[in-house]
Amino acid sequence: MKLKSPHRIVRAVVAMLVTLAAYTAPALSRERIPPPEPSRNAWVSPATVAEMGRALDLYRQIARQPQPAPLPNKITLRSGDSGAAVADLRARLMLTGDLKTRGDAYAFDSDVEAAVKRYQLRNGIEPSGIVYGVTQRLLNVPMDVRVRQLELNLQRMQELLPRISTQPRYIVMNAASFELQGIEGGNVAVTSRTIAGKRATPTPVVSAQVQALNTLPYWHVPGTIAKAGLIPMIRKDPGYLYKERIRVFSSFGGDEVDPGSVNWWGPEAERYVFRQDPGPQNALGVLRFDMPNKHIVYMHDTPMKNLFDYFERAVSAGCVRLQNYYGVADWVLAGQDGLSAAALRDRVAAGQQTTIRLKQPVPVHFVYLTAWVDNGVVHFRNDLYNRDASAFVSAEDTSVRPMGVAIAP
Repeated sequence: MKLKSPHRIVRAVVAMLVTLAAYTAPALSRERIPPPEPSRNAWVSPATVAEMGRALDLYRQIARQPQPAPLPNKITLRSGDSGAAVADLRARLMLTGDLKTRGDAYAFDSDVEAAVKRYQLRNGIEPSGIVYGVTQRLLNVPMDVRVRQLELNLQRMQELLPRISTQPRYIVMNAASFELQGIEGGNVAVTSRTIAGKRATPTPVVSAQVQALNTLPYWHVPGTIAKAGLIPMIRKDPGYLYKERIRVFSSFGGDEVDPGSVNWWGPEAERYVFRQDPGPQNALGVLRFDMPNKHIVYMHDTPMKNLFDYFERAVSAGCVRLQNYYGVADWVLAGQDGLSAAALRDRVAAGQQTTIRLKQPVPVHFVYLTAWVDNGVVHFRNDLYNRDASAFVSAEDTSVRPMGVAIAP
């Protein structure tokens, strides 16, 4: 019998990681737990790079040890359960360091429940303490895949570190964890939960500068969004444009068009352009961070604030929505011309559309870290955009340099 190559096995496992969030288990009756606040420890610094090196050494050791049996698919394990699957669960949690006490090898007790919650938090999923669905599949990820994930993300950190080391103030937004950190003097000065791009419209890795703040911005609807989402909504609900305060124009900078005069079912519907009026209903919310870049992505407020209560927040068209947009803006302004979050709120309340150009632009880096270390705790995130998988496959096809990076002593 011909055995599968290790590379093919890794590819299969990575593919499983990419699609984790697409699968859900039957709903369990319980109150949903809100996600934690972003960490106050910088993701990328000389200290965290050194921590990643130590974590990589540890996971290489773990990968060399005998591995527990995989947990069965479509299983649900919770406090009070017992049996062979619980024994395998306990063994895996002991291996990863989430379970510290041995106890009854076959019992899902309070220690195991606490360990499952720790594991879930480290992997960016709701800490229910119950093993099913995504939690079960994550627990089954082989340790050699985790090793490669750590190697890849250490490399990403090492590539970013020289750029930020010369910047006294900068922003890092991690699309894989849906969080933002504003760094000043090497310390986290401000944080925010974020919403990043969907799998079909991923947030790019980009470095730019926040050059201005816009209060009560217009939203010029991109043509792709108009074609895929807006025009079908108009066909479904003729009053949609009025409800959302979206205007129709003949072209960019052209004349406004009466929506009632347009045949929205004909091909000519796609030649019009759309602009949403400012206000709290606007897709950009009441504040936009202008950061010119080739990808035409930026940060902004959003009217859909309920989405920040979810652990996975991949729902945008590529731009980044901020929960703490006033706090981040206040930090970006740094007291320029006596301006603050309070002043911005006053302008919004008064209906003032303004552009505040920063005298000191603030560098911003959109990154993609699916693994990092925070205070000695190793965190992993889902490979939302299949970038880890692509890097793994590229490394397999490269005979000159194997996957991995050198670890500094």
